Amino acid sequence: MEIRRSTRDGCMVIAFTGSIDMLTVARVRRELLKDLSEEPYALVCDLAGVDHLDPVCATVFSTVANHPASRWPTTSFLLCGAQPEAAETLGRLQVPHFMRLFDDVDQAIDEAVSRPPYLRDELRLAPTPTAAAAARAFVREVCLYWQIALPDATVTERAVLLANELVTNAVVHAHTELWLRLELRGDRLHIAVRDGSPRLLRLVAPEGQGEGGRGLWLVEQLARAWGVNPHPEGGKVVWCVLNL
Repeated sequence: MEIRRSTRDGCMVIAFTGSIDMLTVARVRRELLKDLSEEPYALVCDLAGVDHLDPVCATVFSTVANHPASRWPTTSFLLCGAQPEAAETLGRLQVPHFMRLFDDVDQAIDEAVSRPPYLRDELRLAPTPTAAAAARAFVREVCLYWQIALPDATVTERAVLLANELVTNAVVHAHTELWLRLELRGDRLHIAVRDGSPRLLRLVAPEGQGEGGRGLWLVEQLARAWGVNPHPEGGKVVWCVLNL
């Protein structure tokens, strides 16, 4: 039994070559549990090189998925590339009913990193010193859930920094309740903060002596676009757009 590992788009691919039978199944189980315990974004099990899958041993994949040490389903665990005989064996054991079986590695990874074209989430915040920290934690959690970090993890860090600046500006200058909204539209992340103050902030260079707006200078450096708009119900919305 030969086992090879590689990584693609944040996913770990473990490829087996040879026979999964009574002599090798313990090793297969051990290696899969080890990989899942490291909590990769997804673990893709490539069975294209498996020339024989013993029906008695084929339950190893469901056993691993349900093991207490496993991080599945938090870590996606996908099977792919099974030859017809192995695929038939997995089918008889109903493995595909809870763990999808894909044609090849490319298809499995596409599924692992795919996300809907439009998503939206919002957080309500009080104008307190802890608002920015709550905003940063919210953005990290949403970006993780939306899989925005794939394949470039720096996108999340930029999103966190942008949200931090927008929320901090609102806390310092508006002194009202505020709402942080994240919207994913295709390959662009929209970040917006609404507050109750009608005062429209202006951009101030870092060396300027203005009362506020320095945070917006940083937003302009990191974002594809940004702006400040009055809100129909009062107050304003400061927004920016980040390319993924």
